[in-house]
Amino acid sequence: MWTEVLIAVAAAIAAALIGWPLVPLLLSLTQTGPGSRPERTGSEDVEVLRGGMWVGIVERALIAGAIVLGRPELMAVVVAVKGLGRFAEIKSSAAAGERFIIGTFVSIALSSLIGVIGWAVIA
Repeated sequence: MWTEVLIAVAAAIAAALIGWPLVPLLLSLTQTGPGSRPERTGSEDVEVLRGGMWVGIVERALIAGAIVLGRPELMAVVVAVKGLGRFAEIKSSAAAGERFIIGTFVSIALSSLIGVIGWAVIA
């Protein structure tokens, strides 16, 4: 039992740390290319989804740990809580909604992959 918990904790830490630079990198790629916004002039509101980095770190850790422990249904709870917490920001800003969706999908994919690897180690 303690081995499973240690693997779950290791997977949670790995998901949080690997996603920390990866998710912002992928989000930065959405700022260029067709359909992108014009360059910033300095007058725009820079704070889109403030605190998102920490929310993402916790999200990835919880999802990876839940999968390792055989409770993937907890992903729905994590995403629901995250969505409810950000609802007002997402509703008021198309940019915030886009960042939320892309960041959430990348976080879920990454943490699921790491969680499944940890689950396979246990099995």
